[in-house]
Amino acid sequence: MDGCCGPGYASPAEAIKAPKEKLLYTIAIYTGTGIQKPDYLATVDVDPQSPTYSKVIHRLEMPGIGDELHHMGWNACSSCHGDSKMSRKYLLVPGVRSNNIYVVDTASDPRAPKIHKVVDGSEIKKKTNLSGPHTVHCLGSEIIISFLGDARGEAPGGYLHLNKDFEIVGRWENSMGDIPFSYDFWYQPRHNV
Repeated sequence: MDGCCGPGYASPAEAIKAPKEKLLYTIAIYTGTGIQKPDYLATVDVDPQSPTYSKVIHRLEMPGIGDELHHMGWNACSSCHGDSKMSRKYLLVPGVRSNNIYVVDTASDPRAPKIHKVVDGSEIKKKTNLSGPHTVHCLGSEIIISFLGDARGEAPGGYLHLNKDFEIVGRWENSMGDIPFSYDFWYQPRHNV
């Protein structure tokens, strides 16, 4: 990656040429197992030259039980590739059932990440009438997260806007219009949509 730029890559072709990742972060959940333990973020060593290759080298347990962790996303991505002040430091991990958003610091110790901040699910419901966080995308220096439902869990949901400090700005959309459901999403910054 060019040192003059921000995170990510200018194109998919650039990403293909990049060095391979040495660590992988994935979630492990207990939903439906009958096991009453916190879900966790697993760090997996994927460096073939490492003695711990293909092993889970760290487990970051969430503070509560029953989150049902879901799609994760970074605080910074290719949408801010041209901004040298941005870096991929935090992984945002939503809990579909708890409505919490866990902001995980992966920069201080990439092999043993830690929770930096928790955006409380009850605060999200109170301030935005949203529940069921699903998909996380960075938007320049800020974050947009799709939600499956309103505070009662009824469709269509909407989009939460967090600032660079992971504080609730509010809802991102003006109206859901005639959209019956909210789920995964993508956006095209170069097309201003």
